[in-house]
Amino acid sequence: MIFLLRRTAKSPVTISIVLVLVAVWVVALTTGSTGPFAPSIIGVNPDVFAHRRWWALLTSLVGAGTIIELVIAIISTVVAVGLAERLMGSWRTLVAFVVTGVTASALGVGLLFVGTQLHEFWSASVHGVLTLDPLTPIAGTLAWASAWAGPLWRRRIRTTLIAVSAALLLYSGQPADLYLMVAVGIGIGLGRLTHRPAAREFWTASRHESRTLLALATAIIAVGPVLTLVSATRYGVLSPLGIAVNSATPSGVGQAIGCIAGRVSPGCFNQLGELRFHSVGGTLVSLLPLVLMLICARGLLAGRRAALVVLVVLLVAESLLSAWYFGVLPAFGTSYVLPLAPQRYGELALWLVVSTLVPLVFAVLLLTRATLFPVRTAPSAIVRYIAGLVIAVFVPSALYLTVGWVLRSGFTPVPNLGEFLLALPERFIPIDFVRGEIRDFVPTTPAARLIWNSIGPLFWLIIVTSTLMLVSHRGRFTREIPDDHGIRRLLAIGSGTLGFMATWAGNRLWTSSNGDFGIAYRVANGFAVTTSDPIGRAADPDAALAEFFAFCDHSAWTPVFYSVHEDWRKRLVDRGWSSLPVAEETTIDPRAFTLEGKVMHDVRYSVNRASRDGVRAAWGTWHQLPRRTTLQISALSEQWMAEKDLPELGFTLGGIDELVDDDVLVGVALDEHDTVLAVTSWLPVRRDGELVGRTLDFMRRSPGGANGVMEFLIASGLQRLGAEGLEVASLSGSPLATPAEGIQNSRALASVLGIMSRTLEPVYGFRSLLRFKRKFAPTLDPMYMVYRDPLQLARIGAAIARCYLPTLTVRQATRILGERTRTRTPAPAPAAAPVPSPASVAKPTPSPVVDPEPAAKAAVLP
Repeated sequence: MIFLLRRTAKSPVTISIVLVLVAVWVVALTTGSTGPFAPSIIGVNPDVFAHRRWWALLTSLVGAGTIIELVIAIISTVVAVGLAERLMGSWRTLVAFVVTGVTASALGVGLLFVGTQLHEFWSASVHGVLTLDPLTPIAGTLAWASAWAGPLWRRRIRTTLIAVSAALLLYSGQPADLYLMVAVGIGIGLGRLTHRPAAREFWTASRHESRTLLALATAIIAVGPVLTLVSATRYGVLSPLGIAVNSATPSGVGQAIGCIAGRVSPGCFNQLGELRFHSVGGTLVSLLPLVLMLICARGLLAGRRAALVVLVVLLVAESLLSAWYFGVLPAFGTSYVLPLAPQRYGELALWLVVSTLVPLVFAVLLLTRATLFPVRTAPSAIVRYIAGLVIAVFVPSALYLTVGWVLRSGFTPVPNLGEFLLALPERFIPIDFVRGEIRDFVPTTPAARLIWNSIGPLFWLIIVTSTLMLVSHRGRFTREIPDDHGIRRLLAIGSGTLGFMATWAGNRLWTSSNGDFGIAYRVANGFAVTTSDPIGRAADPDAALAEFFAFCDHSAWTPVFYSVHEDWRKRLVDRGWSSLPVAEETTIDPRAFTLEGKVMHDVRYSVNRASRDGVRAAWGTWHQLPRRTTLQISALSEQWMAEKDLPELGFTLGGIDELVDDDVLVGVALDEHDTVLAVTSWLPVRRDGELVGRTLDFMRRSPGGANGVMEFLIASGLQRLGAEGLEVASLSGSPLATPAEGIQNSRALASVLGIMSRTLEPVYGFRSLLRFKRKFAPTLDPMYMVYRDPLQLARIGAAIARCYLPTLTVRQATRILGERTRTRTPAPAPAAAPVPSPASVAKPTPSPVVDPEPAAKAAVLP
C-alpha cells in the first residue's frame, strides 16, 4: 500500500479521498452508533426520501462498514481514482467522483422506492438495507476517465467495470451492487459527452484480445457463485436458492422464501444443511466446478480448443440441471411444488428461468467464437483425459455402492440397493441444485456420513485434476493441423520463404503417400487455397501433385495455388492451368547487405539517427525476451488493432499468436528506458535440416517511436542474418498490392480483388508497404495465383477474401463496403508516390505491420 500511496503523491484528489475515508472510519469507530457518522445516519436507503436525509446521498460514499471494506476502498481509490486523475486531471476527477456517486445513489434509491411501491419482490426484500459504499463513486470515476484512455485500455476498463458490476448485481444482489452498475453506466455516458476521443468509439479486437475478454467473462461467471456463498444476504437473480436458506432474509418473507424450492417441512433445510451444506464435502462439491471453470478460463486465454469443449459441456450441463431441478421436477414431480400464483413467486420463477438460461447463452456465445481457439491438444493427452473421466465416474461410484451397502444400517431408514442407485447421481451434483429435494434416506452415523459426503468431492477432484493436465499439457500442440511434428519435419527438408506459415492457425496439411512432400492449405467456399509453395521434397513432383488433386476431388474441393513462385507456376501452367500475379516478394542476400551507396541513403540516415538517440536492437525468441518486453509488444499490437475498422487479418498475415513459437526470431527496438519502440519477427527457412534464411513477418511500431526506427530495426536484422551466414532474407510480399486493373483474365476477379484492395489499403497500406521495402534495394520476385478453371475466378476471389477475413460478418462487410463506396478515391499510382517512412506503413503479407496513423497518439496506460 505504501508503494501505491507514493504513486499518488502528485494526485491531490486521490490523497484527499483516502484521508476522508480514514477520518470518517476513525470518527465512526470512536463515537459508535450515536456518533455523527453512524451507519444509521450516513447510510442510504429509500427512507432518505421519507426522512429527508438528503446528505446521506453524499456521506454514504465515504463511509465503510468494516475494516476490510475500508482497506478495499483505500486500495481501489489509490489505483482507480489515481489512474483517473492522471488521465483527466484533478478537477475533472473530483467532479466525476461526486457526480457519479450522488447521481447513482439517487437513481438507485429511486428505483428501489418505486419497486417497493409496486410490491416488487427484490425491492421489498432490500428496502431496509443501509448502504455505505465508496466503490460506487470510485467505479463511476474510472468509467468517466476511460474516455481519456487509448482505445485498447478504454475497452478493457469498460469491459471489466461492466462485467464485475453485472456479476455483483446478479449473484450478490445488494442495493450497493445496483448503485455500482448505475454509476458505471453514468460514468461511461458522461465520459463520452465530455471527451469524445479522436479514435473511434467501437473497436476491433484481435484474436488474442477477444480470447482475453472471453476468459475474463468465464472467470467472472465462475467467481460469481462464490459471492452467493460468502454474502451475508443473497438477493441476486442468479442465486435464487441462496435466498431459500438465508437466515438474513428480511422478516415477514422468510418462511415463504424458505419453501419456494419445494414442498418441505420447516426443519428439512436444517437437516439438509447439517448433512451436506455445512459439511466439507458439500462445500467442495459446490466449489470444485467453479475451480474447473477457472481452469478452463486459463485454457481459453491460451487459445486451446479442449478448454472450450470442456467449458461448453460444463455450462450446458449446468443449464440442464437448472432446468430439471428448478423447472421440470417442480412442475411434474412430487418432490417439489413451485408456487407461482402470488406475484412475488412469479418473480422468483422468472429468476429461476434467468439462472437457467445464462450459462446456456454463454455456451452458445463460446461456440460461435470457436475459431478463436485453434490450439488442438495432442491425441495422447485427449486419451488420458477420457481415461480420467471414466475413472472419475466408476471409482467413486463403486466405492459408494460397495461401502455404502456394507454400512447401510447407518442410514435411516435403511435403503435397499435400488434406492442406493437412484441416489447415486445426486452425490456428484452441487448442492444448490438438490437442496430442496426431500430425501428417501439420510446418513445417521459418522461412517455413513463420510461415504455419503466424500464421493462427490472425489469425483470433482479427479475431473479438475484431469482437466488441469489437459489444458496444461506441454507436448506439441497443433493449430488446426493434424500433425505438427510432420509439418516441421517437412519444413526442415526444404520449403520456400513462406513455407513456415504452414504451422499457423487455420491451415491444414496434406502429405503425399510416402510422406516426403506436403501442401498446406485452407478451405474456403469449397476451394483448397494453398498458403504458398509446397514443402518437403518430392522425388516425382508431378506424381505428388496428382495425388493432391485426387485428394481434393475426393473431398469435393477445388485446388487453388496462392502465392507460389515461378517454378511451381510453370509446372502447373504446363498442365494447362492459368495464372496471374498477386504480389511481389522482396528478397535480399544478407551476406552482401550493406548500408553503403546512394540507394541506401534513407536507411543509413535512419540507422545513424537511431544510434544517436540511444536506440538499440534486442533479439531472441518470445520466451527468451524479458516479460516486461513481451507485455509491451502485446499492448502495442492490441493498441494498433483497436483502432482499425476491420477484424484482424489472417491467412498469410501473422499476429501475436504466431510470435509465440520458439522457431521464430523476434527483434525489438528499445530506448534507454527499455521501452519498446518497434518490433519485428522473422520466420525460419530451412533446407536439408539447416537454417538458410529468414522471412520478415510481424512488424509494428509504437506511436511514440520516431520515424526511421523501423528502418533501423530491419537493417539490424539483415546485418544479424548476414553475420550468421544465412543465404536469403525475405521481406515477404504485399498481398493485394498488385493493381487489380492489371488483371486482364477476369473482370469478376478484378472487381473482387479491387474491392478488397481499396477496402484494405487505407487500413493496412499494402502498396505503401511494398514501396517502403524497396528502400532496402531488394530483388523483386513475383508471386502468382494458379487456378484450373477461369470461369470460377469470381468465386476464387471471394474465397481468398474469406481466407484473409474469416471472422468478417455480413454486417461488417456491408458497412465497410458502403463507406468505401461513398468515399471511394482512385488508388495512387505507385510510380508517382514518394517512398514513405514506415511510420506511415501498415501490414505486409506474411506480415509486417506498422501504425499507418502515427499522428493519432491515444493515451496509453502505463
